[in-house]
Amino acid sequence: MKKVITICGTRPEWTKLSALIPMLDKEFNHILVHTGQHYSYNMDKIFFEQLEIRPPNYTLEVGSGTQAEQVGKGIIEFEKVLIKEKPDIVITFADTNAPITGALTASKLHIPVVHIEAGARSFNRIMPEEINRILTDHCSDLLFPADKTAYKNLVKENIPKNKIFLVGRTVYEACLRSRKLALKLNLLEKYNLEKENYVLLTMHRSENTNNLERLKGLVHSINEISNSIKIIYPMHPRTKRILEENNLKLNDKVLVIEPQGYLEFTNLLINSKFVMSDSGTVQEEAVIYNVPCVILRNETEWIEFVEKGKNILATTDPDKIIPIAKELLNNPEKIQQLKLIKIKQKKNTCKKIIEIMKNELVK
Repeated sequence: MKKVITICGTRPEWTKLSALIPMLDKEFNHILVHTGQHYSYNMDKIFFEQLEIRPPNYTLEVGSGTQAEQVGKGIIEFEKVLIKEKPDIVITFADTNAPITGALTASKLHIPVVHIEAGARSFNRIMPEEINRILTDHCSDLLFPADKTAYKNLVKENIPKNKIFLVGRTVYEACLRSRKLALKLNLLEKYNLEKENYVLLTMHRSENTNNLERLKGLVHSINEISNSIKIIYPMHPRTKRILEENNLKLNDKVLVIEPQGYLEFTNLLINSKFVMSDSGTVQEEAVIYNVPCVILRNETEWIEFVEKGKNILATTDPDKIIPIAKELLNNPEKIQQLKLIKIKQKKNTCKKIIEIMKNELVK
């Protein structure tokens, strides 16, 4: 049985691979490596419990720190694992510091690299995630883009077509797996909410939180919108620290809560009127659960959803964000219009990934 190592480090990676990991365990001698970028209970361990993912075999304990510190420490520690385990394949996912750590280290040791969710591009190289995506793709031997746009991006970058397989989104199967469990929770009563009478907010990306003028504008937008509807905001610890350091305050009508478990967050998402977010994963989950999504970014790697009219790219400009949100609040027909747009999802993505890996890399 061939030996495969999967390396991940953050909540979105574990949640979006939650349906694939048990299948990899069954088909291969499968080793899980956690970089340790997310390490608190609310940001990490709770997801393993709720999604019934087994514990990692190794944790690299990169912790928090600068991009260079996380990737540098990750490479040093992951190389030790690869030299010890001698895997046949290394699997990486998406665009955090984990895939660039895995892809660079494995490719230097001439170990084939698989990149799931390859080819996503925002075309903004200020974002660390964009650099991670590009470098990981160009170190990879097998690439699995989630949609046609991502596939075309890879072809334009001269990656050979025989390395690229359009299989769909692992997040789709993860959402199907978790929806029933999430709906059993009673989060509305816990937080004194009414179904479709609140807005869910996530905002954590460095391009928003590290730019003080942009952050001020986003806080102003959130406060203004909260005058019309309750907003619930599971806040990342890093964002909380930045707001406090810069004395930026949210209205009392914004309910700030601790980071949520995957099932809890899913429950809040499904029951919301719409979601405002700078997260790529939330954009995908919102489409799958048919919840309108207002994107708090100037560009998105999931542009196909915007082009089809399903998600709304609001930018980070308050003069655009506030009118878009208020139109959704004041015009029920607009909400219904967004919900009627259907996005077809490819099925059996996890099964296809394993079959292709066996055919292409396992000899």
